[in-house]
Amino acid sequence: FYFVTVAIIPDNAIKASDYGVKNLKRILPQLPEWTKKSGEAYEDYQTIYNQVIGQFGRYIGHVSRSIGGIERTPKTADQPGAVYEFTAKARQKESMKWIQENVFKTPTWVIDAKYTSLTNQSPQTVVSGLQNRALGTMFSGNTVSKLQRFEAEKPAEAYTLMEMMTDLRKGVFSELAAKKPIDIYRRSLQKDVTERLISVVKPGESPSNISFGGITISTGGSNSANSDLVSVAKYQLRTLQSEIRTALPTITDQSSKVHLQDLQDRIEKALKND
Repeated sequence: FYFVTVAIIPDNAIKASDYGVKNLKRILPQLPEWTKKSGEAYEDYQTIYNQVIGQFGRYIGHVSRSIGGIERTPKTADQPGAVYEFTAKARQKESMKWIQENVFKTPTWVIDAKYTSLTNQSPQTVVSGLQNRALGTMFSGNTVSKLQRFEAEKPAEAYTLMEMMTDLRKGVFSELAAKKPIDIYRRSLQKDVTERLISVVKPGESPSNISFGGITISTGGSNSANSDLVSVAKYQLRTLQSEIRTALPTITDQSSKVHLQDLQDRIEKALKND
């Protein structure tokens, strides 16, 4: 069995990843038949299923690296123009949109029960592992540093750290404005983002690592007290706290309500005596 690979061109990672995901969506329904061996268990199926997840994770990595991205154009000393350039703001925002639509909006196509019922994979573990791939990049010290460098060098053109985190918050917590129930996968994602913001404001535990689909993902990172990241994280938490307070009286779904009350308590505790 072989994957049909898609070349990822640095300035076209979104389109290439779209093609790649479409290819995976065609492959996945065929796996039970392709890996079936009479009288044998589903070991081959599980192996290939994990490879599908891992490949999806690589596409997520290609796109998320555009956020805070720096592109290199090899040149000799006699060639004009810059060797290193920041990824354009429009492309970075487009990458964030792709992540929101393909990763943070639960990718149900990869966790359909007819696929996961043949493996020992928990659907929640699959989804959180994929989402951690994107979040790990967005919250990494390297990404934060490059976003701030872009703002410092070209403030009028930059996709700022504040804009990136605001886009992240609005997308992940879109149910608040829409007054929609929050399903189990999105509740987990919202807790993850909230805890990452809290860990910036109140650093304590060491970063943990998650190994998934052959990929190791760091779920935390270091930040400096002099970095704008702390200020931005506080702003996002305070804004989220206000949005939750406004939304709670309109929430009728019990699971969504207790989830939001829990987040409200966590944020209040993190910001207390700040």
